[in-house]
Amino acid sequence: MQCLMTGVVFFCLIGLTHAEIINIGWGAPDELSIRVGAVAGVTTVTHDIPVANIGDGTPITGEPTLVVVEVSARRAARRDSNRMSFVVTADSSTPLSNGTYTIPFADISWVSADGDIPAGRFDGTTDQEILGATKARYMVTDRLTFSYDNTRYPPAGRYTGSVTYTVSIP
Repeated sequence: MQCLMTGVVFFCLIGLTHAEIINIGWGAPDELSIRVGAVAGVTTVTHDIPVANIGDGTPITGEPTLVVVEVSARRAARRDSNRMSFVVTADSSTPLSNGTYTIPFADISWVSADGDIPAGRFDGTTDQEILGATKARYMVTDRLTFSYDNTRYPPAGRYTGSVTYTVSIP
């Protein structure tokens, strides 16, 4: 996810990610995949902050309000009783920046539409667990809505940053 803030406008850019197909064992390759945002290109989430409300603690919901997240892992062999599990992590360690001033990603939280991915908040680390171990042959699909806390008084400017999502097999 990349984010951008202009004066009183905050943008989050969420890119598409798809893991490589990996070969674990016999038969056709197993598959592990993740998609965050649009099927192609970059999804931009914008947080417009009215000048009168900057820093007043009123959370600012991003637009679009629903960002698709899909994660799956599957064994190629249908008879394989060893189901794969997967974990989704996020790297939000590099804060949003306008060149001189920064806003930590810890100021951004999300809620999920159906709870498949738990609601949470970025913590500014390199390996924050977003979704705990989930069994294979199961696709997690959810829609997240991101909000900016709006508790800071940042100087006017365009703030950008990015969060990298990773799906892995523990």
